[in-house]
Amino acid sequence: MLIVEPCAGLGNRLLGLASAYALAERLGRRLVVIWKREAGCNIRASELFDLPMEVVEISENGLKKEPIAQLRGDREKKKWRGKASLFLECEDVERIKARRGYEGLFETLQKEPAVYFKTFGPVCALGAGSYRFLRPGRKIEAKGEALFARLGEHSVGVHVRRTDHTEAIANSPLSLFLERMERELAADEKTEFFVATDDAGVREELKAAFPAQKLIFNEKGIIDRDSKEGIEDAFVEMLALSKCRKILGSYNSTFSLLPSYIGDIPLEVVSKS
Repeated sequence: MLIVEPCAGLGNRLLGLASAYALAERLGRRLVVIWKREAGCNIRASELFDLPMEVVEISENGLKKEPIAQLRGDREKKKWRGKASLFLECEDVERIKARRGYEGLFETLQKEPAVYFKTFGPVCALGAGSYRFLRPGRKIEAKGEALFARLGEHSVGVHVRRTDHTEAIANSPLSLFLERMERELAADEKTEFFVATDDAGVREELKAAFPAQKLIFNEKGIIDRDSKEGIEDAFVEMLALSKCRKILGSYNSTFSLLPSYIGDIPLEVVSKS
């Protein structure tokens, strides 16, 4: 048995989730997912996905905010840790990966009948087909239905990451996105751009640079990724990017990478280097 506790934000959790699923298949093991609601990803897995494995929903919002849910979550984690012959923190997983690579981590898991591990990233290589198991929940499908219907063979996804991502801001300036989008239009005048960004200012600058009919936004989307509604809209936008023919993405951004895996489409990182 593999028991995985995906950590950090939605993108990091999806990396951990897909790679844990792949490892469980390779090992022929039962997979159990411990999905926690907490700051940065305060939403139930069932509100986002229809997953084909056992999911244990818990809260880690603290005794002050959710005392009963917190205590129940603590009991669940203790119960599942008790079933494991080996427990690995995120730091343990990263240490094994750094020293021995993915195969070293696989060998560690293979030796134990039941492993509980936490991770904020992938635990094996990912690529085309890694997210074939991922099904959006009904609420997500309903939220994105009108947006998804607008995307087709001439749609190019554009993900401009800003806020606290200093590497993306430094290496993927908006000026480079504007240049690449102009080149896409020059190559195919029918091109239209679905734009996902966490910066309202970026939206306005793009609206000033391109005709309205060339830009598609999730107009009802909430940019605040700390709210439940914001996380739902982030996942809708991730799925929308995956339905484009290619993605122009930001430097070192998981949010740019994941849709390329989900949709099995090319990702071009817009970067100075």
